[in-house]
Amino acid sequence: MLHFIRRSVKHKLFIIYVLVISVPILLFGSISYTMSSRTLEEDYINYQGKLNKQIVKTMEENFRNLTRQSMAVYANPDDIISLLASSDAGGNAESVAINNRVSNYLYSLLQSNDKVYAVTLLSLDGQVVYYSSKQGSSINLYNVREEPWFEETLALKGMPLLVEPHQKKYVDARSPNNKWVLSISRLIIDLKTGAPIGIIMFDQDLAQFSNIVSDAEWDRNQQFMVVGKNGRVVYSDPSSASLHNHDLSAYLPGEENSSFKAKVEAETLLVNSSSSESYGWRVITSIPLSELKKKSLFLRDINLFLLVILILLAFLLSIFFTYIVNIPLKKLLLSLRRLGKGDFGTRVAVRGEDEFSQIGLTFNSMVENIEHLIQQNFQMGLLKKQAELDSLQSQINPHFLFNTLSSILSVMDKKDFQKSSTMLRSLSDLFRYSLNRGRFIVPFQEELDNISKYLYIQECRFGNKYKVAYDIDDEVLEFGIVRLSLQPIVENAIIHGLEPKQGPGELKITAKAFGDMYYVYISDNGIGMDDLKLQHMNQLLEKNDENADRSQFERLGIFNVDARIKLHYGAAYGLRLYRGSRLETIVKIALPARGEQL
Repeated sequence: MLHFIRRSVKHKLFIIYVLVISVPILLFGSISYTMSSRTLEEDYINYQGKLNKQIVKTMEENFRNLTRQSMAVYANPDDIISLLASSDAGGNAESVAINNRVSNYLYSLLQSNDKVYAVTLLSLDGQVVYYSSKQGSSINLYNVREEPWFEETLALKGMPLLVEPHQKKYVDARSPNNKWVLSISRLIIDLKTGAPIGIIMFDQDLAQFSNIVSDAEWDRNQQFMVVGKNGRVVYSDPSSASLHNHDLSAYLPGEENSSFKAKVEAETLLVNSSSSESYGWRVITSIPLSELKKKSLFLRDINLFLLVILILLAFLLSIFFTYIVNIPLKKLLLSLRRLGKGDFGTRVAVRGEDEFSQIGLTFNSMVENIEHLIQQNFQMGLLKKQAELDSLQSQINPHFLFNTLSSILSVMDKKDFQKSSTMLRSLSDLFRYSLNRGRFIVPFQEELDNISKYLYIQECRFGNKYKVAYDIDDEVLEFGIVRLSLQPIVENAIIHGLEPKQGPGELKITAKAFGDMYYVYISDNGIGMDDLKLQHMNQLLEKNDENADRSQFERLGIFNVDARIKLHYGAAYGLRLYRGSRLETIVKIALPARGEQL
């Protein structure tokens, strides 16, 4: 994977686009998800707190309505006081009339308020003096003197008491009137004397109360319940079973309005609690945190979907930028590779006026300049090489002329004018051959003919001091050789090898072809040279390339020949010295086995 990324700009661009797009999206998504989760919790707490307070207000207004209803007894106090104060259980006319007026009055109160289900009038000793509900009356002889709410009502001395949901024990259990109700009870006081005379109680059907407090829009899986002052559940919706069955007292703080998290049946609930300051009842609502998170998960899913879309966009952008960026780079790279291989004709196609076009124009201009400089350097190199060849060639003539004239002078000293005349004619031919400018490469046959004339001159000088032998392959005669290559070597062998030797010597010229090379061997059995000098000479010949400094040996014929061969054919060709099996000195000339255009 890393290998492909390193080698491809396209892959790098794609990775960069993905990182530049996905990292901010992931960062923004995670931050927005976290913030949205917190915001949803806060919004739910704020919203539900307001809703709970509204339910509490509705609940309090309902209780105040029942409380106001209980004050209605003071609109007809005389008959009620007379009824409660009367000890006549019989039926005299006046008692019956009072009872009828009270019954009619209380029944009218019951019918005029749709939130009131029943009304009860009780004596101070706990006897039920009057009871009626919207479904009729059906009571037994039960005395409520021992009921806790009865004692609390007496203790409040005329203040209303909210009685939490209960069933009337003085209502027949088999009667449809025996419903769960909540009640407001109040002690009735004679306003003239200030003495208590009885208790009145107004009941509200618990189902009616539930309709009042549950008239709100709830979220899915949201739970709702009303808890009384003593901690008992007054009302709960069917979905609040988990809350109903769970003891929330450990979670409920002392504040009137609060929110907290509770662990209920392996699920965390976000609970809101609002209480009534007047009555001490609490409205508790809850929702699973998972339900809230579903809403934030929706935002997370949107971010993920957006991330996928943007990654696809990054892929398309990478393709697009590959077209406008990578393709010009590839074309430029291809041209650079061609240029590296020596193709100076390569050019980059230029389109438009952008930076890549400017690079292409600069590249094309650079290649043209390089090509021009190379041509200049090549021409200068050719001129330099030509000058060196001319210089090396000119070095032969004075040296050869001096030696040859010395030989002719020696013959003339012996009064052999015929021989000296022939030698001068041979010398003339040699100079004509050496002055033939423009032909640096000649067939080996011409070079061999020229060396024969030279050897004739040397034979006239030295007589029978040495003999010459030839071993030449016929095919070698047509191969090319640098002009005047053999004469300096032969001259060196005669002067430095054979002439100082005591007794006769032998000079042998051999030419053999081997594959794409042919070799010329010039050997003499003269005085030779020691190993140290031989090694030194070969080291100098190895350094005698086109870039070598020839100032130290440019006057020596053997190095002159080696330099001219290497200047023309290359460093792979040239001279090397050996010692033969009979201690003869051998000069080996390596040349390419090919003809030359002469």
